[in-house]
Amino acid sequence: MKLTQINKTYGNKHVLKDITLEFPAGQITVLVGPSGSGKSTILRSLNLLVMPESGQYDFNGHQIDFRQPVSNKEKLAIRRETGMVFQNYNLFPHKTVLNNVTEGPTQVLKMGRQHANELAREVLTKVGMADYGEVYPSELSGGQAQRVAIARALAMKPRYVLLDEPTSALDPELELSVLKVLLQLAREKQSMVLVTHNMAFAKQIADKIVFVENGEIIYDGVPEKFFSAENPNERIRNFIASMTMENLK
Repeated sequence: MKLTQINKTYGNKHVLKDITLEFPAGQITVLVGPSGSGKSTILRSLNLLVMPESGQYDFNGHQIDFRQPVSNKEKLAIRRETGMVFQNYNLFPHKTVLNNVTEGPTQVLKMGRQHANELAREVLTKVGMADYGEVYPSELSGGQAQRVAIARALAMKPRYVLLDEPTSALDPELELSVLKVLLQLAREKQSMVLVTHNMAFAKQIADKIVFVENGEIIYDGVPEKFFSAENPNERIRNFIASMTMENLK
């Protein structure tokens, strides 16, 4: 998965400036940076929820030139292989947990109902929600709802799971339940791209850290160097200190 010289503007604001990034398969790429830096715009470009004005996107044989119109067929092909998990779950409130998870496989992948139900139970077990198939989203805690959202993404058998600050709306205890699921997926070598403000988790889970600020890539490399006290970039050192409250006096 690769983006090359991606540019995106909103009105007069240049949100992404010639962004070039690779997202290695079987690894966890974590996007960090201050709010409004362009992290989520990068992530949503990978799922074509955001359409840049220029640049190229290469993914599993798909080549998209954003200077040209992108067809619905191309969008669907990308979205079949990139499972998206949002901050606010986006579950269907009128459907049970089981039906939320089977919706994609039956409607998009045209999978038979019995097979989809078996797959749904399998991924719900993976995220610790096996006993909640007949429950409705309104009956779930935030952490439970987010684990169902992850199960829904996994049910599509995506090559990459894309997660946009999946725990930022949760209290610490509920957040931990979701982070444990993501850590297990990382151990299984599920390819993931994750936007987060949780520096402790980023340090633990990331194979690769990308620091974004003002629509530009300031750092793209291994977490050890990013989090090192010897990192020569003072802006990054100050960012980490502020996010971990090391500079609180």
